[in-house]
Amino acid sequence: MNEASSMIVFGNWRVRHAEPSPEAARRLRVQRVAVRSGARAAQVDCRGAHVLVAHCVDETWQPYPDASTPVTGCNIDPDWVPLAHVDIDDGLMHIRHLIDRADRHVAHFIAPPVPVPPFAPPLLYEQLWQAFQANHLQTSNYECYYAVHAAPEELHVAIDSTAPLDVLALGDAWLDELGADIASHFVAQIGDELQHGSHDNVLCQVLPHLEGGCGWANAAIFSRKRRATVLEPLAEFSVVLRQDNCMPWTEQRHPDQRYGTAVEVDLAQHLDLPLRPVVRWRHTRASSGCESLETGNLFSVGFSCAQAAAPVFWCAIGYLRTRGDGSAALVAQEQAALRDKVLQFLRRQGLDAQTASGGIAILYERIAEGSLRP
Repeated sequence: MNEASSMIVFGNWRVRHAEPSPEAARRLRVQRVAVRSGARAAQVDCRGAHVLVAHCVDETWQPYPDASTPVTGCNIDPDWVPLAHVDIDDGLMHIRHLIDRADRHVAHFIAPPVPVPPFAPPLLYEQLWQAFQANHLQTSNYECYYAVHAAPEELHVAIDSTAPLDVLALGDAWLDELGADIASHFVAQIGDELQHGSHDNVLCQVLPHLEGGCGWANAAIFSRKRRATVLEPLAEFSVVLRQDNCMPWTEQRHPDQRYGTAVEVDLAQHLDLPLRPVVRWRHTRASSGCESLETGNLFSVGFSCAQAAAPVFWCAIGYLRTRGDGSAALVAQEQAALRDKVLQFLRRQGLDAQTASGGIAILYERIAEGSLRP
């Protein structure tokens, strides 16, 4: 991964959608802009003045004689939207990445799944149009380029703090960390930089029963879907179980479940398990999307506070999906690397942070005990 002054092609938005362009729009502008790029994707902030390299009109390549002349650029402009990240090597132009999404503060590019062979610079307009035509599903419909290559458990980091922590401020500081560390291939996922939620929960302990095993059940009072009515009661029911201390924990989640006046009763009936209510607690969370520019793996990083008898703080790193090809082994490798990066970040914030084994079950145990004991 590197950040270097590379070339960004600007032009009319119609080129990106491979639509016929009027004569006045069949022109491109090539400028040198600092690009943060990897093998799978790139991020660029095109705002500000950048050196003009050349104009391209149809099949005419016009180098700009004064290479020091800056021209103002931006991330969103119908006439001069960023279209591609390109390089010139041995007189031939290479299209490294095509625009995927542009927002006010940054533009996101992906390596074209259908590669573009090197070509002479005067052919830039035609080659760019054809590249978008060949990759229009991946560049115009985000869900068409996503794949899920693994189903790993979330990795947890326990945060020991005697003082109250503002998890939203911690999430903001994490985004600053991602933006400042240009040597890292992890960046904030554009469009999913920071989400904030706060909701009530009912935690229950699984009682001994005929099938054996032990664990925890939780009702999170929130919904990810639009409610039919404002007061429609919906919750996410979840349970973590294991047969004995030597077995791994297994987790199930059941989103958007209706409940009545006694949510713990509905939770027990839904899971068909004997439960004992333990504690009502408040979960406050600041989460953000994190992307690997090298592999296209997308992760979530969430900083949480559980407020019951005493606050419990932690961070969860989960895998979401991948832009394009990948593997479970690569997902696991990058998820662990991202957890280590979060650990380093928290320690630089002056916090006592440690890897937490046992996952969500151990966190439920800490919430129930109202302590930060590992």
